[in-house]
Parts: sequence; structure tokens; C-alpha cells
Amino acid sequence: MKYTIKELASELNLSRNTVAKVLNGKGGVSPKTEKLVLDKIRSINQAEEPAQPCENLSAKTDNVPSVPGFAPARGNILFLTCTSFNHSDFWIVVMKGIEKVLKAHNYNMVIGIMDNQDIEKLRFPSVIAHPDTRGIILVELCDVRICEAVLSYQLPTVTLDMPREYEAFLGRMDIITMENKKHIREIVSALIKKGCSRFAFAGDLSSKNVGRGFQERYDAVCETLEDHHLSLLSESCFLRETDQLFLNSAYLTEKVKKLREIPEVYICGNDWTALQLAAALQLLGYRIPEDISIVGFDNINEAAHAVPPLTTIHTNKEYMGIAAANCLLNRIANPDIPYQYCQYMTELVLRSSTIDLTGELCQ
Repeated sequence: MKYTIKELASELNLSRNTVAKVLNGKGGVSPKTEKLVLDKIRSINQAEEPAQPCENLSAKTDNVPSVPGFAPARGNILFLTCTSFNHSDFWIVVMKGIEKVLKAHNYNMVIGIMDNQDIEKLRFPSVIAHPDTRGIILVELCDVRICEAVLSYQLPTVTLDMPREYEAFLGRMDIITMENKKHIREIVSALIKKGCSRFAFAGDLSSKNVGRGFQERYDAVCETLEDHHLSLLSESCFLRETDQLFLNSAYLTEKVKKLREIPEVYICGNDWTALQLAAALQLLGYRIPEDISIVGFDNINEAAHAVPPLTTIHTNKEYMGIAAANCLLNRIANPDIPYQYCQYMTELVLRSSTIDLTGELCQ
């Protein structure tokens, strides 16, 4: 029987990344876990005729036994992100798309996670400097200093989303992102036609690590209101609230209580923000959508199961991962080709967190 890393990890109730670290012989795994994996591999080798010996990554070590069915990989692709990516399934689905491509081309995906202190101090996971690391996919790391520091490693780099000041990186890294404005313009215009005039935005625009996506979504709201001779209710917006503050129900409810004017519509930077705000509003007795319509962005799984289900803008998360991985592997193979700046279209998903827009929009 030939074992894949996935099958071996499943049998041992470990992550594939942990099993790969043991096979690589590069440390970062407890002695107990390392022994568990190596003992399992030895038992496999003893139970059947061994195949041609090969290592999982590029560096062969004497103390790591070969595993039947494992082909030598071409190297590591670093999926580098920050801790906040755990707030929803969005980036998990993106990772699935990336892994499909990397697996087909015999690369390993290694996950590196930076917390706020790491970002502030430009402290990267050590794997970024390892000779087996062939390229980097940046996710939710949009601080200009981070992007500049990553480029200093001179590795092919693709970013999903991008810094707000992204022009400085055009022609220096590949950018794969979603189109952010079209459907926000459509739904704001439709809500105005239904009689809404008081709009506010919820989404962090102040943190250094905020990407261009949030900014473009905010800009789309403001531009559309201006086209209709309306203005954003700036005092009712949540523009400086970090992820940690949106997690704080007491903070959100207290801030809503203090608002001088309650908007008819909240357009939110993403679904996760929309769901936190909706919960706070409902806790204070506001009805959605009778009192306030709420719109998110991303179409994460939780959006469809919220009460009421969240109107949102769907991004093809898995395909974005596929596109990013293909772009990176193409860059590795052809380092001198022109850099890409790609936006993938989104889809409007109408649900019951907004007033009835039948006749105003086609789903």
C-alpha cells in the first residue's frame, strides 16, 4: 500500500504540516511526535517491499526513513498570513485552492502565521529564509513595511488583496484580488431607490495592516452616495475598530447606544464584521431588516446561516487560491515574465438582512 502524507497524518491524528516537518528532518516537532511518525513509517517499510527510496523535500537526512509512494517535492511554498485569518472560513477555502495546485505540481505548502507583535517588529517565521522555500503567497498581510520586507528575501511573491498604497508594488510582486466596487454600487443604488438615505460603513480603515479591499468597498459606498447627492453618516460609522474590538460585544453595543443617528443601512467591509455588528444591534432590540439593513462581503459559510441570513457579495475563494498558486508557479518557472495584477469578478447574493429589493436588482 502506498501512503500519502494526508493518509499518514490522518492515521496518526496529526496535521499534514507536522508530518511533513518530521519527514524533512528540520525540527519544530516534539520528540514524542517525531518518534510517533518515524515508528509508523518504519512499520510500513517492514510490512511491504520498499519502493525506490526518496525524501519528501529537497534535503535528505540519514535518520528519516523513506516512505513508499512519496515522491520528492520541488520545495516549499510559504502561505504567510496573520492570526486574524482564523475569524472565518474564507482563507481556509482559499488554502484548499492553493493546495490543489501545489500538490499537482509536487510542491509543499507551509503555513506561517504572524501575530501583531511579529508584524510590528517585522519578525518572520524562520522558514521564509530556508533554502527549500521557493515562493511566498501573502494573505491578509497588507502593511507596506511587511510587503517591503518580504520582497527583500528576493523570492517570487503573490499577494491576495494588497496594501492600500499598492501602486509601489506594481511590477514587483504579482497581485491577485477580487473586484470590490461593482456590486456595492449596485446594492447601494437599489436601496436608495427603495427610499433609503441614511448609510454608514463598518470596517477597519485605520490599522496599518488593512488591505486595499476594505478601502475600495468604503470608496464605492461614498462615491455612489455622492452620485445620488447623499452623504455618508460619518458619525455612525465604525472605521477605527480593530478585529479585537469587533469581537467585544459590550464595546459594540455601548457604541451603538451612543450614536446620535441610527442609519437605515450598514455596508460592512466583510461578512465577519457584518455578523458581529448585527448581533450587537439585535441585542439592543433593533430589527433586521425592518429597522436596519445590513450588507456584508465575501459570502462565508456563516452568512447563509445567520438570523436573518446575510445579504453579501460572493467571492470565488477556492478559485482565487488556484489562481494565486498558478501565478506563483508560473513566476518560479519564468521569472522574467511581466508581473500580473488580476481582479476576479464577484456575485451579489441577496438574502433577508436587507429590505426587499425585488424589482430593483436581479439575483
